[in-house]
Amino acid sequence: MSHALTSTVHDVADTADPFEYCFDKGWTDGLPVVPPTEERVRAFLAHARLEPGRVIGDIPERDRQITAEKLAINAVMAGCRKEYMPVLVAAVEALCDPAFKFNHLASLGSPWPLMAISGPVVKELELNTGIWVLGPGSRANATIGRTLSLLVSNCAEGYPGALLRGTYGHPGRYGSLCVGETPDDFGWQPHHVEMGFEPAQSTVTLISTYPWIETPPCLLMEPEAILNVLSIYIAQAGFYRGVYPILMGRPWAEVFVQAGWDKRRMAEWMVEHTKLSVADLKRRGRWGMFTTQFEGYGALSQEVEPGD
Repeated sequence: MSHALTSTVHDVADTADPFEYCFDKGWTDGLPVVPPTEERVRAFLAHARLEPGRVIGDIPERDRQITAEKLAINAVMAGCRKEYMPVLVAAVEALCDPAFKFNHLASLGSPWPLMAISGPVVKELELNTGIWVLGPGSRANATIGRTLSLLVSNCAEGYPGALLRGTYGHPGRYGSLCVGETPDDFGWQPHHVEMGFEPAQSTVTLISTYPWIETPPCLLMEPEAILNVLSIYIAQAGFYRGVYPILMGRPWAEVFVQAGWDKRRMAEWMVEHTKLSVADLKRRGRWGMFTTQFEGYGALSQEVEPGD
């Protein structure tokens, strides 16, 4: 099996600025990228034990295949460390899974996937799970998330004027939508275990989100008071069927743990209380919109395979 790289090699003159060259070629997201030299790309592939031509995933809607080489190139450009490659492979596998429905990223609402990482790899890669988890500040969170953005742009025409038709865009594409689940055991099952994986495994979950994050205030630190505020925000956000990710900081989470609430009980409470009356739906023009089947975009998890 050949180990040769197949991507086009660009010779940049010694007098030229490689960073400006990448801008001129349209390979960036508006911010500088690290020039993807062959040495750097090969180091990333070697760490993940991947042949350059290994197909990580197919995007039939764009008639594209994402190879390990293309992923490594964009990971280098995003500023990643080679140790991040196994997580990125799992993320691309989830992105390319037919269940994710890649073409919905062209929506006028400017959706973009939140990448949630769970398991031992969170500590290994030093992902931020605490204060300012949505960035900036952590290289792992920022560059892992940015890789997916560059990859979609450079390899699947995921940029304005091509695939993307969003009205406002999504600031999370700059990398702040990669989060790690807190690895501390303080009374809740980790997300990857809830999804059926073993505790020693690690996973990446992609959840399609829209470009706004609500931070509802709640002064009464009691389980039902907190959930009531959250349920009101979800119901008023548009009353769409789908997956609503809730990022819960440690102070709020400890309220539920101390009161004996697990995540399943919280979810069941939210489903029961996130409702609107027929009159409310009619006033907002939402009544009758779901008389036909609607398939929302859910959460899709992939296991992280270890690298060297």
